[in-house]
Amino acid sequence: NVALCPTWYNAGKVVFDYAVALAALLPTLLVIAVAAAAVKLTSPGPVFYTQVRLGLGGRRYKIVKIRTMHHNVELRSGIKWAKKDDDRVTRVGRILRRTHVDELPQLFNVLFGQMSLVG
Repeated sequence: NVALCPTWYNAGKVVFDYAVALAALLPTLLVIAVAAAAVKLTSPGPVFYTQVRLGLGGRRYKIVKIRTMHHNVELRSGIKWAKKDDDRVTRVGRILRRTHVDELPQLFNVLFGQMSLVG
């Protein structure tokens, strides 16, 4: 609970989040661009996928990820948890998930103060 943490801890956490997210974002922009091109060239639909999440105090925000599943697959299959060898995941998506490259755009969520790198 954030309210139970000392003020110096909260301030340090924010500084850490911004510093690391900024430092990590610059070199990862090329990786994001290559991954985005691979998604666009191998499957129809948008490159990025957004999803509403709940943050601290029930605050809603949108996370951004690189799309790893076929476009609009949930319209056909319904919303369900992904599983090992899920046929809804594209070939490129399997690589992006295995390497966690699909998560890199969430660094922007950290910079917007919506997420934290430290729990």
